[in-house]
Amino acid sequence: MATHSLVAATSDTIRIWDLGVSSTKQKTSSAYQRGHRSSQSSGSSSNGLGSGAEHAHIATDAVHTADKPAGAIDSITAVSWASDGNTFVVGGRGTSMRQYGRTGETLQDIKLNRQTERGGSMSIAAVKHYGSASESLFVGNSTVRQVRRWDFVRKEYTTCQTHESDISCLAVCAKKRIVASATAQGGEIALFNLQYNTRSDLRSATHKALTCIDIAPGLRSHVSVGSEDGLLQLFDATRSGGAPLRSFSHLHSAPLRGLEFHALSSSTLVTVGLDKRVVVTDANAYSASSNTGSALEIRTQAPLTCLACAQDPYTIGVGTIDGDVLVYDARMTPTPLWSATVRPNHAVVAMDIAMARTDGSASSQPLAR
Repeated sequence: MATHSLVAATSDTIRIWDLGVSSTKQKTSSAYQRGHRSSQSSGSSSNGLGSGAEHAHIATDAVHTADKPAGAIDSITAVSWASDGNTFVVGGRGTSMRQYGRTGETLQDIKLNRQTERGGSMSIAAVKHYGSASESLFVGNSTVRQVRRWDFVRKEYTTCQTHESDISCLAVCAKKRIVASATAQGGEIALFNLQYNTRSDLRSATHKALTCIDIAPGLRSHVSVGSEDGLLQLFDATRSGGAPLRSFSHLHSAPLRGLEFHALSSSTLVTVGLDKRVVVTDANAYSASSNTGSALEIRTQAPLTCLACAQDPYTIGVGTIDGDVLVYDARMTPTPLWSATVRPNHAVVAMDIAMARTDGSASSQPLAR
């Protein structure tokens, strides 16, 4: 049995669950078949998720409520597990970020202002741990419109890239040593190469707010971006200034609120939106004209506000506008395997999943990354 640690937050409440996840051999069920688009055969495995020969069972091993971030964060917007699964960092609107232990105890506050800057409140759009030992943390600071890197050892910031408008989302890939960020206005998408300290820009097909971004695992140099108009764009990261390789305008009918590349396939994307849908798409096979290529579609009762995929890689966690967290097995069924509430009637704004390895440590990033 694998152990996942899931952290989810509303603007003022943080909860942590330790979940025991086990797999059971089983033939593909009718429920799994209903999760596919009707135009695609129920046995298709082109999405890289398998044929549904297994499904998971989830049990809650423990639940914790983290200390209130009073005095540091006025409104939470972001959360990230460290690679060992023992600590996580929360960011938002305030004077500091806060690092917590895995059961919710406060460990330290990380000031957002450099020593040369005036004190005062800042807005953090995203935080992402980086490195095999999570020795640093990338921070999307919307107030100064910069992506900054916090060094936990040196306890100092360095600036990676600056945008012309407010940063809205951030992604990192340790294997490729790339940081990607995008903005809420103007369609800015920037990639920073940490090895060569160089920046390249991509050209968005929309000027609507860009809401989520991710970098493909494996060998492919793909970056995907979702936006407020429901558009999903796929880019080649090696083509500076390049337009999207593909745009998907029919997957979602409302703003996108989360996307992640699937851990087993650089062409498979998981997306969620305010249209109450989780969609798993094979970018290579998708056809807008015939509406095929979306191997799995799950409909929920409430609009979805965030996404977190585990490295196992079948566990998909989503947060809702009503304050609930739902966990699905992508191979099996559109019915959630597990659900819980962070705070009733308050939108889940951020979540992350760390999964235990066989040596007892944990990782919030797929091993291929």
